[in-house]
Amino acid sequence: MKIAVIGNEEMLTLFRMAGVKECYDEEEKFDEIVKRDDIAILVVAGKFCKKLKNKIIYHRLVKNLPIIVEIPEKGEEWEDTIRKLIVRAVGVEVE
Repeated sequence: MKIAVIGNEEMLTLFRMAGVKECYDEEEKFDEIVKRDDIAILVVAGKFCKKLKNKIIYHRLVKNLPIIVEIPEKGEEWEDTIRKLIVRAVGVEVE
C-alpha cells in the first residue's frame, strides 16, 4: 500500500524527501487517487482541503480506504472535520 499527497510545492518536496513517490499539486487528481486500490493514505494540504471539502466528507462516509489526512498550511486556522463527522454520526461530542 502506498501514500499519496496533494499539496503545495513545499509540502510535496518534503514528502518526496521522505520517499513518497505519489505527489501531486492538482486537486483534479483526488478522484483518480481515491479510486485506486494501491493507495492506503492520502495526505491533502489546507488550500486543497477547502476546495475538496465535500468530496473528502463524502469519501470518509462511504469508503474506508484511502484514509484521508488533512494537513493545514503554515499559519492557517484549522477546523477538525473528523470531529464534526463523529458528532454527526454518533450525536455525541468527542473530547
